[in-house]
Amino acid sequence: MNIDIKKEKNKQIDIEITVDDFIVKKHLKTVAKDISKKANIPGFRKGKVPYSIIESQYGKEYILENSLDPIIQEIIPGILEDQKLEYPCAPKVDILEREPKLKIILMVPMMPEIALGDINSLTSNIKKEKITKKKIDETINRILESRATWGPSKSPLDLPGFAKFNISGKFEDNEIITEKEIDFYAVENSTLVAPGISENIKGIKKGEKKSFLLTLPLDWKQDEYKGKNINFEVECLEIQEKIIPKLDDKFLKELNPEIKDLKDFEEQIKNEVTSENDYKYNTDMENQVIEDMINISKFSISEIHIQRSADHVIEDRMKSIAQYRMTLDDYLKAINKTNEEFYNEAKDLSEKELKKLLIIDEIIKIENIKASKKDIENEISSIKEQYKGQEIADDKTLFSIVENNLKRRNSVEHLIKIAKASTKNRKK
Repeated sequence: MNIDIKKEKNKQIDIEITVDDFIVKKHLKTVAKDISKKANIPGFRKGKVPYSIIESQYGKEYILENSLDPIIQEIIPGILEDQKLEYPCAPKVDILEREPKLKIILMVPMMPEIALGDINSLTSNIKKEKITKKKIDETINRILESRATWGPSKSPLDLPGFAKFNISGKFEDNEIITEKEIDFYAVENSTLVAPGISENIKGIKKGEKKSFLLTLPLDWKQDEYKGKNINFEVECLEIQEKIIPKLDDKFLKELNPEIKDLKDFEEQIKNEVTSENDYKYNTDMENQVIEDMINISKFSISEIHIQRSADHVIEDRMKSIAQYRMTLDDYLKAINKTNEEFYNEAKDLSEKELKKLLIIDEIIKIENIKASKKDIENEISSIKEQYKGQEIADDKTLFSIVENNLKRRNSVEHLIKIAKASTKNRKK
């Protein structure tokens, strides 16, 4: 077997392999035998059809195509082991030639490298938001809003608003839409029943009827009515309005029996807002120092490494989409993106995440970042409590995972601390 190792380029080594004929023939015969076990060829029992007959019936190209995976699985691991190459993800394999010799190219990504920027140059312009009475009142109002109910109203329908209607839509003499006693949530730009209905029924009162003309969109579900003008008639059966609960003792006890009074409730809200504010501040700080480090550092990352990472991102996204019983086409339509935009977005995200991990791991190394045994044990106890009764990693593996995660967390906190100190010193 002839092996031609190319010079490393762009963190990738290409290995061209000319596969020995006897290896190819061996797998061709194996595949042909598998085919013969299923083939119905007159004059031959299944599994007893000679190779020459299988080739004449199916063609050598077809047999070779089905032999490629087992050929690759036989030769590639040994070559990688012999070359003693260290790589961050699975190499790529492609077929260069099928005839007269089978030639394969093995594209091996090399481990990524980083030239870390000056961490002491980091500064921060992130400011922690002040906890004001207005902020607390807004949070309380959102809680009251979330506990609102709907009740009968004598007022005209406003947007957003809730009502019960009879709706019909006609094109010429054909009634194409009929909805009886439909519960209709009217908001701007709603597509419920048909786009534009909400805007046309704004101001309608209980017992009132209203007629109007609407043009159906070009993506309407019925082809024959796409872009057609439809005469709608709406009969309002009921208008409902949102009823916001009163902030009194009864509401507080229903919300949480442990709340003592309004003052205690406001204090709890203040603490929650403070926690949320601290979390946002810390997240913004982390994002900024990492973004700044990416901008001042230099990276060498194989394109294959980035592509493999993007594939994982897409795979995770596809699993999430499947949970909502959506196809990829439906999802892309909903977010108004093309397949190419979707992939490029995943690729950009993956490249940024790889750079982030390179920075963090380099900080751990050069700054000698540690994780205390006490912190590791506390984290492990918390994990075991959270997943009590469930199978998790063995203690040694779990210790290693938690230790690594804490080191990474501590390295980011180290960068944030430097950025805060630098900013403080510059203000003096």
